[in-house]
Amino acid sequence: MWIPESAQEVEHAARGGHLDETASFDAKADLPPPKKNADLATDVAAMSTDGGVLLYGVAEDDNERPTIPQPIALAGAADRIGQIVATSIAEVPHIEFRELPCADDPSRGYLVVIVPQSPRAPHQVIVGGDLRFYGRGPKGNRRLTEGEVARLYERRQVWAVNRDALLAECIAAAPVEPHPTIGYVHAFARPVAADNALGERALAALGCEQGMFNALSQAASSSRIMSTFDPSLGHGGLRWQPQGADAWRGSRWLASEYSEANRKDHVTGLAEVELKVDGRGRMFCGRATDVIRDGKTVVMEVIIAGNVGAFFAMMNTYYRAAAYHGHVDVGVAVTNLRGAGSLRMRGAMHALSYGADTFTRTDRFGAAALGDHEQRTRDLLGRLFLATTGLDEYDPFADVQ
Repeated sequence: MWIPESAQEVEHAARGGHLDETASFDAKADLPPPKKNADLATDVAAMSTDGGVLLYGVAEDDNERPTIPQPIALAGAADRIGQIVATSIAEVPHIEFRELPCADDPSRGYLVVIVPQSPRAPHQVIVGGDLRFYGRGPKGNRRLTEGEVARLYERRQVWAVNRDALLAECIAAAPVEPHPTIGYVHAFARPVAADNALGERALAALGCEQGMFNALSQAASSSRIMSTFDPSLGHGGLRWQPQGADAWRGSRWLASEYSEANRKDHVTGLAEVELKVDGRGRMFCGRATDVIRDGKTVVMEVIIAGNVGAFFAMMNTYYRAAAYHGHVDVGVAVTNLRGAGSLRMRGAMHALSYGADTFTRTDRFGAAALGDHEQRTRDLLGRLFLATTGLDEYDPFADVQ
């Protein structure tokens, strides 16, 4: 799926005759007039079955080929498309936008609408009483047959995974055994549509394995609280190693240290990430709770949030490099919490004590949402931190200690 990154790239492709309407790409001179909103809704609904890109700002020549750059006014264009999609399609598919302004006039440019393959397809066009389902052919939109609609509903069921089961698998895959007094953090991310070529595309985009490892480490270090506590995915120093032919592990430990972990009793120094070529990712941190000097067990909120945020930032980098824009299932678990108080609130009067063994949360959203890794972390862990600190306004990313 070609997704241009700049106005110059669009203009070069158009003038060079490299743009053709396909099942996954269509170029438009401009947004449709108000009475033609149904056309836009049909384009998006059709693209959502298998994924594709709509590019606004390229007109057709006399041979009906998109070769003429014709920048559009960018102000309000994305909002208008979002409103049309939200009111004209049921259920509303997920879409993403990229504005590519012209260098000589940033108010005009090209609008890229990314329509990921939807796990909820088919999406019905409802504007104007259409009430039909659409897909894409090599030369444009077409109505889906009854059999195609049935197969898409079957695919919907197949992709409706049990995220709690995925999270349980993630916990079971921990590199060390449970500790009697220390809690762990587990997290996973998994593309809804499995793609065994995802890792190869990421490698190609980032140059080589070392290029990918450097990009992932840089993403992890973007979390604002990673310089405060250990262990941290963002401190650098992750040791990357292949795990067979289809996975990589980046860890704070050498391989020899795993077998000695429980005997050496230094699991609190471990943070690691495992990535698979099909887009699955798993994170482990060995210090969600710990016993501090006064003998009290505390919840290490900043370590939990920092490593989950770093993991999401790494997965966002991986997916962007691979040009994966579909949906992802994610989950987070924090274990061995019962009786622990808050590190943030230690010493405070009426300090809270956590009343359950484990905290878990899962969700599904577009891969691009991981770009705001701090907010996704807040979304998933907010209830845990409210329970441990008792503070509605507590934000671990703004609480550098």
